[in-house]
Amino acid sequence: MVGGSHPASAASGSDILALIGDGVVSTDGSGRILLFNRAAEEIFGYEADEILGETVEILLPRRFRARHVSDVKAFEADSEATRRIMGHRREVLGQRKNGEEFPVEATLSRHVLSGNTTLTVVIRDVSERRHLEQQLETRNRELAANESRLRLALEGGRMGTWEWNLQNNELVGDDALRHLWGLSEQERLNVDDAFARVHPEDLPGLRRVLDNAIARTEEFTGEFRTRDREGSSRWVAARGTVLRGGAGEAKTLVGVSFDVSERRELDEQRRLLAAELNHRMKNMMALVQSVVSLTSRGTNSVDAYKQALQGRLGAIAKSLNLTQGGESRTTLLDQILRELQPFRNADSTNVVLEGPPISFDAKMGLSVGLVLHELATNAAKYGALSVSTGVVEVKWGIEQRDGSRLLTLEWREIGGPPVSPPTHRGFGSTLIETTLTRSLRGTVAFDYLPHGLLCRIVVPLDAAEN
Repeated sequence: MVGGSHPASAASGSDILALIGDGVVSTDGSGRILLFNRAAEEIFGYEADEILGETVEILLPRRFRARHVSDVKAFEADSEATRRIMGHRREVLGQRKNGEEFPVEATLSRHVLSGNTTLTVVIRDVSERRHLEQQLETRNRELAANESRLRLALEGGRMGTWEWNLQNNELVGDDALRHLWGLSEQERLNVDDAFARVHPEDLPGLRRVLDNAIARTEEFTGEFRTRDREGSSRWVAARGTVLRGGAGEAKTLVGVSFDVSERRELDEQRRLLAAELNHRMKNMMALVQSVVSLTSRGTNSVDAYKQALQGRLGAIAKSLNLTQGGESRTTLLDQILRELQPFRNADSTNVVLEGPPISFDAKMGLSVGLVLHELATNAAKYGALSVSTGVVEVKWGIEQRDGSRLLTLEWREIGGPPVSPPTHRGFGSTLIETTLTRSLRGTVAFDYLPHGLLCRIVVPLDAAEN
């Protein structure tokens, strides 16, 4: 943003950020609003003309305004930090023109241009997401209750029935139960064999559930993994009840067991999807901040700054086209350009691309784009694209191995900050490996060389290229 004491000049700059859906508000050092983009107008209900020149605290609930003033002054005086997430693990609330309070995610950054300090906050309204999360939680509770009732009501199908005589430790079960435990018709079914097939990590918990049911309750439920002789495992849910004698002693456990592997796998996929979505949202906010900061380097006029920033934000918007289902096919070069275009310098010397034309359908293109997005984002935040001297080289080709056609891609970073192997696996690297191995049936290898990251990727192309 352009700092200074000329609101009209800053207001005209709101058109620069009209390409993105997040609210962007810039103020001078005293907190007077200089820029209020279109998304901010939609979020807060104010027109830019009526809000420019007001103090930014007008956008906050009254009880938070004094603390906000002191927090912002401390951030402005901090000689080290140039960007921070607002809230520090506490909820941040905004206030619309009509007085309605709503939750937001916000990132505050400081820029100094032409000797003037400008504070810029990128704001995302998360009220709808919070509402959906609450609805989802309520729905999940309802589904869990329904599932519990249905499991006991259903008979036959993939459900195995069993009876455990506690007096002589004898276990009787049907063919469906044998299948769940990976037992053949000839193999003997007994309690010890059944417990031996339970995954060692789950066995203590299962024993506690059963012991508790025998000692104190009538019904029990549990989920655990079973393993067959080949080492394959499946998730099994068991529900049952304790039958007692005339003196109240536990005599028999009867119940049903059924395969819930598919549901557990879907639960894990949903968990990964939620984590990925959260990761991508944080990356997008960081990406916009990085592009704004990168564009401010070496720009000596408002027009030059506006033109450069519009181009880079436009490239980010284009990179989202495939995700939104706008194309049926794409090319590898298009995917690379989508992710790297916002970071290319004026003469494009910091990005080197080399390889033959390769195209694939949108589904594979989305997975490839996800991997490239992670590599580009990490390079912009920590690697070669975070400094003006850095260079990213991307080279790819096609190889024939054992009758299969393979895409080989090498991502090499040079001239960035010194590199050392990470001390722990981050979500980004986990996401890359999961996408390549599961979705694309490929492989990936990372080399953390002193002068920059080297990433080698191999992906089957048989069903991908024209």
